[in-house]
Amino acid sequence: MELRNEKDARFIIRHHVTEEKLLHLEKGVRKLGFQSGGKRIMSIFLGLFLLCMAAKVVIGGTIGDALMMIGILCAMGFVFGTYALLKGWLDAKKQIHLQFEAGRMEDNYQWEYRFYEDGYEVIGKNEKSRVQYKNVGRLIDMSGMYVLVERGNVVRYFMKDDAVQGNSAELAGFLTEKCHLPMEQITVR
Repeated sequence: MELRNEKDARFIIRHHVTEEKLLHLEKGVRKLGFQSGGKRIMSIFLGLFLLCMAAKVVIGGTIGDALMMIGILCAMGFVFGTYALLKGWLDAKKQIHLQFEAGRMEDNYQWEYRFYEDGYEVIGKNEKSRVQYKNVGRLIDMSGMYVLVERGNVVRYFMKDDAVQGNSAELAGFLTEKCHLPMEQITVR
């Protein structure tokens, strides 16, 4: 694929992947996933448990016992879900370290993004691609990092201060205009 002239780009980002940036991204993705579904599921399990236990007290008998069993199953779902979340949070740092070291062997941690009026180019050691803005499904501002999720769940990310041409505030406005999407805000520490 023939790349365009760098001078024609409105914005240029030169991104170097580090373990800290990967951890920052992972925290934001985990928080986003919990906000969009995990919290709801855990609330349902806990609510059903409490409802079934209250019904057991009011109804009693065989029906009450059946409701109590359903409540106990919901409590187990809540406990196992909590365990899975905690284990995921605790194991994330180790998994990202292993992923980072594997990627370091390939020396594939330098990326450049060039944003033009009709699309953007992604340039890395093993990839040179051109993406139209209509193929972006989500724009996320994740506390110092921009995340673009392309259709097909391809995730592109870079720090706001990785901009070498143009500034990050103007880039955010440019992306929301070109992609016809709002910039979602996720706060990550």
